[in-house]
Amino acid sequence: MLLSLLLSLAAPAQATPLRVGTYSYPRYDRRIALGPIAALAGRIAGRPAEIVLLPTPTALAEALCRGEVDVAMTNLGAFVEVRDCPNLRAIAVLDTPPPVLDRYRGVLLVRRETGIDTLDTLGKRASGLRYSEVLPGSTSGGLVQAEALRSAGSAPSAFAARRMAGTHEAALADLIEGRADVAALTEDPWRRLQASDPAKAATLHPIWRSAPLPPGPVVCHEGPATPCAEIQAALLGAQGGPTAVALAAGWSEADGATRFMAYDRARYEAFRTR
Repeated sequence: MLLSLLLSLAAPAQATPLRVGTYSYPRYDRRIALGPIAALAGRIAGRPAEIVLLPTPTALAEALCRGEVDVAMTNLGAFVEVRDCPNLRAIAVLDTPPPVLDRYRGVLLVRRETGIDTLDTLGKRASGLRYSEVLPGSTSGGLVQAEALRSAGSAPSAFAARRMAGTHEAALADLIEGRADVAALTEDPWRRLQASDPAKAATLHPIWRSAPLPPGPVVCHEGPATPCAEIQAALLGAQGGPTAVALAAGWSEADGATRFMAYDRARYEAFRTR
């Protein structure tokens, strides 16, 4: 017994896993998308890597602020929430092709039968309407639209009913199928509907469109066992290419990215939580 006790004391302690995370989205297998960056970060840290998937961007932001995730791929909404959390910093951003960046916008659509054609009118009539958005913390399917509604003196909470559709396509379906009068979603599904079914698209009316939105950066939680500077250097260097390609495959707003670029604080200054 004494020998086994001595052996157990002499054995090296098992390293705590490096937790590499993001939030789930039904359209993508983000566990696969995170695989290469988890392997890279774990190798640099000298720790086994563990992939963590949170249910929503908001849940990811909360876990990051509590120090429960060490390295994460964020969306813009989650990043805005965590930007001022202690010991957390952005280390790289996917270098997204300009045409993809230009397409990544949020829109507000209404059923044409409502007769609403401006954001101000929507704000005044919100209390009698049903609203569909994507999920808590969605950038292009909720957050930018909420800011637009506030500019018109309203808010998502002002609607008679509010539902989380789960995906951008589902929010659009809520509108088409009559479960909602107003929907917040990214522009791509709306573009596709206009191209594939003009008659159905004609039953809807766009009343607001955001400016192009930057993708969320990769963030790292500074700590003695998490070498953020070294992980950053690897992502921005030659090793980052394959990692960027794999990561971009899990986010429509970064589609086609083949490398990382440095985080530019000024690019994100306009986006703030309230």
